[in-house]
Amino acid sequence: MIMLFSTLMKRAGPVIRRSSGHASPATVPSFTRGTTRTLKTLEQNKHIYIHPSNTTPPTYTLTYLSTTPPSPKLAIGTTTSIPPTPSSFTENPYFRNLLMDTLSKHAAEDPDLINEAYGTWGAAMGVKESVAKGMKRDRKLHTESTGTPNTKAEEEAQVDTTSIGGFHHVVDRRTPYYGGMRIPESQDILGSLQVDGHGKLVGGFVECESYRLVTSDGILGLTEFLEEKVKERVQEEETKGKSADR
Repeated sequence: MIMLFSTLMKRAGPVIRRSSGHASPATVPSFTRGTTRTLKTLEQNKHIYIHPSNTTPPTYTLTYLSTTPPSPKLAIGTTTSIPPTPSSFTENPYFRNLLMDTLSKHAAEDPDLINEAYGTWGAAMGVKESVAKGMKRDRKLHTESTGTPNTKAEEEAQVDTTSIGGFHHVVDRRTPYYGGMRIPESQDILGSLQVDGHGKLVGGFVECESYRLVTSDGILGLTEFLEEKVKERVQEEETKGKSADR
């Protein structure tokens, strides 16, 4: 044991001799524990961050923002369980208004919705237009062959109604949606857009008040286009809030 200690001292000698005199305290690298933690996202929607609270039992703030601590004003809502359920989730009314306002501005620009609307309404309107043209032609031939003037009712019937479309639903993507092939539940309908006689979206978004951010099928799910628009809007609101606090 003594020999081992002597050998170690000889090896350390040069190091000790170099540090003779009043040596300054050794500088020890400081490792600070990270103040941020890796946030998880919802399995069903990877765009939505989960912010756990420090309380017991914990509650979870769900938001499109990774900023910690999360902004209650811009959060989608809070939940006492993950994944959220209708009974565990509390909706944030401010976010709902922000969501609907974003849809009213951008839903008619969504490529997916444009294609859906045309697929659902375009063919039907095409048939309607052909039938209307045929009826006009038949009425004209009848009038010319008999020499009888059109009655008021016949004149009204000849008014072109093919330019009048309908409404196309903006449906939550948390469940599979196949355009007009499936009638969605009212709790899954975010709102409706007006469609013209050629199956083209013309805006006029109307919110569906029975829509729910969380159902037994899961949480809010939007098309890729609208998801980005809502995220951009939330980030803009966060930036405005930070500027106002300065």
